[in-house]
Order: sequence, then structure tokens, then C-alpha cells
Amino acid sequence: MKKLPQNGFTLVEMVAALTVLALLAAIVGPLLSNGARAYNDSAAALQTLSKLRVACERLVREIREIRRDGSGNYDISLPLSSTTLQFFKTDSEQVTISTAASLVTLSYAGIAGTPILSDKVSALHFSYFQADGSLPANDNSDVAFIDFELILTHAGNNYAQRARVALRNQP
Repeated sequence: MKKLPQNGFTLVEMVAALTVLALLAAIVGPLLSNGARAYNDSAAALQTLSKLRVACERLVREIREIRRDGSGNYDISLPLSSTTLQFFKTDSEQVTISTAASLVTLSYAGIAGTPILSDKVSALHFSYFQADGSLPANDNSDVAFIDFELILTHAGNNYAQRARVALRNQP
């Protein structure tokens, strides 16, 4: 009688193949998982940086519009605060920039609600300087520059941006 050729795998071959596949999965699985986690972390950091950039650009645009009052001083509420900036724009609209509970808010008098400019805020600090750019301003009569530093926090990392705004209509 003629012996028919055997097709298929032996049990030993199948166990060896499954062992090799299990080892490959154990090595490749964490690599793929780490890659996905790194991508998500990078995307979240980029989103935080984008929020920081947008908030700083908006703050610069608003601060540039500070008007002068009838006596030639900038129309900034006194005393000059390092955490809140309240002023009148050239179109006579009152603006308040402040921080509360990890939010930067930009509110306009006469408009209901308090729009949130950015979240994840760990600090917002204003500094006021005279025309020479180095001496601190004493009040709204000698302010020529306003510096601010905005710091956003995400996943334990701080992202900071600083800007100096030269006020328009210098004497």
C-alpha cells in the first residue's frame, strides 16, 4: 500500500510557531503602545502651545488699543496691578484682563458673561515701564510699555511666553 503524503503541521511545530508569535507580540505591543502615547502627549503639548500663542496675540492686540484720557495719560485703572489690567480702548470700550481659577478672562463692560481667553493658566503677570524701557512706571502718566508673561501648564510642564507692548500715541 502506498503511503499518502501528510499535509499540515505537527503539534511540536505548531507550539514552536505560537511561542515565536507570542514573543513577537510581547516585544512589538509595548513599542506600539509607547508610540501612541508619545503621539498623544505631543498633540496635547502642541494644543497647549497653540492656546498660549493665541492668548498672547489677543492680549497684545487689546493692550495696544489703550486710549489716552483728557489729560494725556493712558486710561488704565489705578493702582497699576500685576495680576489684573483694566483700561479703556480707543473706541471707549472698557476692557478687563484678569486671571481666576486657572483661566485668563477678557471681559468687556456692557457685554454679558466673561469670555475665557485661555485655560490651563498657572500665572499671568503684568509689568509697567517708562519710555526708557527699563524704569518701572509709577502711575498711568508715565507708562510707555506694558510687559506681560503668561504661563500655561499641561501634564506638569510649564509653557511660558513673554511680550512687551509699546503703547500707541506716545507723547
